[in-house]
Amino acid sequence: MLIRELLPLFEDVTTIVEVSENGKTLQEQLRAPEEATYRPYAPGEKMDAGTVVVAFVGPNPKAHTDTSAVAPALQELPVGGRALLLLGWPVPDLPYQRVLDELITAGCQVLQVIPLDHAVGDRAHCAVLAARVDRLAPLRSHLSDEPVVLDGAAPDLRALLRLTGEKVFSELLERPLRRKLAETADRVAEQDKRIRQLEKEVTTRDATIAQAESRLTRARNDVAKLQASTTFRVGATVVQGARRPGKAIVSVPVGLVRIWRKRGATGGPADQQS
Repeated sequence: MLIRELLPLFEDVTTIVEVSENGKTLQEQLRAPEEATYRPYAPGEKMDAGTVVVAFVGPNPKAHTDTSAVAPALQELPVGGRALLLLGWPVPDLPYQRVLDELITAGCQVLQVIPLDHAVGDRAHCAVLAARVDRLAPLRSHLSDEPVVLDGAAPDLRALLRLTGEKVFSELLERPLRRKLAETADRVAEQDKRIRQLEKEVTTRDATIAQAESRLTRARNDVAKLQASTTFRVGATVVQGARRPGKAIVSVPVGLVRIWRKRGATGGPADQQS
């Protein structure tokens, strides 16, 4: 569900009270109806049953409002007043007890918790619909898009028994899931550590390879200079003559004369050193 689709779930909204630093942070995102008054929260200012308290609660002080800052506004809601809290925590990290404690202290019932689309970074990940009640309101599923009803039939004893039973079983099932989550987090931490070690080893090897390539380049340059030197060419001519003694009487003197002539023509550093 999108943020702009949340307020239409409340009927007969006359006033929207935002708890934030400037009182205007959510107005554009919520797309409040024009007929409703939109104002920042002011302690002691009267609210009626058509009032909806809105706030963006979360862990980042620069983007979110702290849960405790919303508590006074919730406590001033009259019976029938409603609350819409956008939550900035990712669902797996949601400290719902903190939000629930403030709502229960204010006499509010959580009617629905709705996951929101496009939830990344400091954006809202889910929304809580609640209302100030003096008796239990009808229960809703978390994906219901029907308008919120407070004066319908209250849950009977069987529904309450189911709720309490599901809570006990859900706590039982949560334990192994939380343990697996902790174990997975430990494995991820170990893998991250190993990855950092491998990255360091790769960096060291890259540096070693670069040094070896530099030495190889220098060695190749030295070989090229050596092969171009007069001393090397004279030695090569003598060696070839020794391999073929029959031709050496002619080839060696001719080769040496040829080298002598080229030496004077090139005049390179290697020739001068030789």
